Amino acid sequence: MLDALAVIALGIALTIASWQDLKSREIHYVVLAAGALPALYLIIQNIHSPFYLFSFGLGLALAIVMRILGSGYADSIAITLIGSAPPLLPFLPTPFVAVIAGSFLLPLQIAYLYLLNSKRPCKMSPLEKLTHVCISKEEFLKNPLKYIIGNVKDVEKYDPSNVEITEEWIMAKYGLPYLVYLTTGYWVYVALSLLH
Repeated sequence: MLDALAVIALGIALTIASWQDLKSREIHYVVLAAGALPALYLIIQNIHSPFYLFSFGLGLALAIVMRILGSGYADSIAITLIGSAPPLLPFLPTPFVAVIAGSFLLPLQIAYLYLLNSKRPCKMSPLEKLTHVCISKEEFLKNPLKYIIGNVKDVEKYDPSNVEITEEWIMAKYGLPYLVYLTTGYWVYVALSLLH
């Protein structure tokens, strides 16, 4: 019973973090710290299982790789927290369940961006209409952390104050924060684990 409550509490913390990320692209550290408490409980309860250690180790490895590739710290922390939840089956690590289940949001995001960009004046290739967004200068200035202008390899080093905007409409990188994908996938895991 306590394990199920810890799994749900972790999902609630991830949901709050996703909402903050979606609104402002900034997550308060208290939310992630709160998520660490049920994660710690789950680690202590399951540390004796080799399949659990494999799943948790995979979450840690994914977190390190994601950070090396330029993902934000919150995404890396989230995948580690997700890895603390016990696997559904021995060789089905929890991080894989969350990543695969969350990826079903991608076609919805692509369709949304394409429809939105089709109505806006930026000159974009068909591929860019699927991966970027055309925004007004005013929209960018309202919340500069929400959009990425230019070629950025590490989102943690992106500084929107260095961006010089001369056009009224600009092409920016934007999509659902990856944390939203992970959280959605995690809730699929929660549903499956409660049914299991």
